[in-house]
Amino acid sequence: MYVSESAVSKWEKNVARPDISLLPKLSEILGVTEHELITASIDNRAREEKVQARRWRAVSLSWSLFFYISYGVALLTCFICNLAVEHTLSWFWIVASALLLAFTCTNLPGLIKKNRLLFVPLSMYTALALLLGVCCLYTAGDWFWVAAASVLFGLVVLFTPIYIAKYAVFERVRKYNDFLSLLVDFLGLNGLLLLINGYTLAAGYASRWWYCSIALPIVAGIYLSLNLLLSIRFLKTNRFVKTGLVLLLTDVFLYLPPLFLKLNDPALQKELNDANVLRADLLSWEIGVTLENNVHLLICLTLLLLSAIFCTIGMIRRRGVKN
Repeated sequence: MYVSESAVSKWEKNVARPDISLLPKLSEILGVTEHELITASIDNRAREEKVQARRWRAVSLSWSLFFYISYGVALLTCFICNLAVEHTLSWFWIVASALLLAFTCTNLPGLIKKNRLLFVPLSMYTALALLLGVCCLYTAGDWFWVAAASVLFGLVVLFTPIYIAKYAVFERVRKYNDFLSLLVDFLGLNGLLLLINGYTLAAGYASRWWYCSIALPIVAGIYLSLNLLLSIRFLKTNRFVKTGLVLLLTDVFLYLPPLFLKLNDPALQKELNDANVLRADLLSWEIGVTLENNVHLLICLTLLLLSAIFCTIGMIRRRGVKN
């Protein structure tokens, strides 16, 4: 370290201290941390953390190697078997794309250091879409776009609120996270339903456009209802009153439409009739006649009762706070 013996002697006698620039090198030579060197004590906690970190790196490396070797063995085995049995590569591509999807779930997250939350789901979806495409080609199907869009919609529902809450680009609108996420879900679901409707028409599974007459009114009604429920949180009142209002509106959204809606579809109309609380008869519990109506009536009354209880508690607490 290019220091004299007299300098070291002064350090040992506590007459002088080493220059601060020498501490890293001195700690390395003595095999201690800088904190241990300065405090003249053994930092057992830091040593234990270092040992655990070393063990974790070894386990992580072993885990990664295990998957790499397993994927390689599986690929090689399926490659040989497919060629030996069919003299061509057919189902091997399904195995290869499936292993690629498994790789994105096991090894890829450890390789991505920045923006992992963004790139890992995107990589998983790309690998899954590739797997669906290969399976679609192998089975000579025409369902790829519907399957891929359905998976994409699921990812959008799951990650949209997470991205809005995490990334700074959404900072100004973050307090409206629930409304924005719900809007994205609404648009995505409508796009998916349009795609499914087009597919069912092209494939002969449907004879008409049911999106505008059935799907859109239901989705729009649910979307508006959820927005109304979310808006209750902006009311300047306590949580008990808010809970009571949510229960009341839920009751209204569930059991008011069956009283007035009339549909051309017999199956859907039967579902509405079963939820019509005015057709209930608590003296008769016959299956297929009044049982369903009675159950819905009990649920409706329970929601009303809970709503009244929460609103009453909320009003009492609010009056107590004012006093």
